[in-house]
Amino acid sequence: MNSTVRGIAGTMAGILVAFALLWIAQYAGSALSPDVYDPSTGEVLIPIGSTIALFIGWFVGTFAGSWLAMRVSGNSGAGWVVAGAILGASLYRAVTLADQWWVMAIGIVIPLAAAWAAQRASALAPVHPA
Repeated sequence: MNSTVRGIAGTMAGILVAFALLWIAQYAGSALSPDVYDPSTGEVLIPIGSTIALFIGWFVGTFAGSWLAMRVSGNSGAGWVVAGAILGASLYRAVTLADQWWVMAIGIVIPLAAAWAAQRASALAPVHPA
C-alpha cells in the first residue's frame, strides 16, 4: 500500500478511535458523577469525578489513537496528528467552558504525554508487513 494512503488511513482511524474512547470516558464519568445544575446561580457544577474521567479519556484516547495511527502508517507523524486533534479539542473545551487554568494546562500536558508514550510503545512492538 502507498505510504501516503497508509498515513491518511492511519491518521483517520487513530482520530476515530481517540474520539470514541474520549466519548466513552466522558459518558462513564457523567453516569458515575453527573453534573449538578444550581438554580440560584444558573451555573452547571461539574464534579471532580467527571473531570477525572475526562483526564483519563484524554490520555487513553490519545494513547490508543496515536498508537494505532503510528502502527498503520509506519511512522510517528500520524500519531502526533491524532494528539494534535485531541489537544485542539481539549483546548476548545477548556476555553468555551471557561475552565480553570490548571484544567487548560492538563489539557495540553496529557495529550502530549500520551502521544510520547504511544510513540515509545509503537517502536517496541514488532512490525508485521501486510
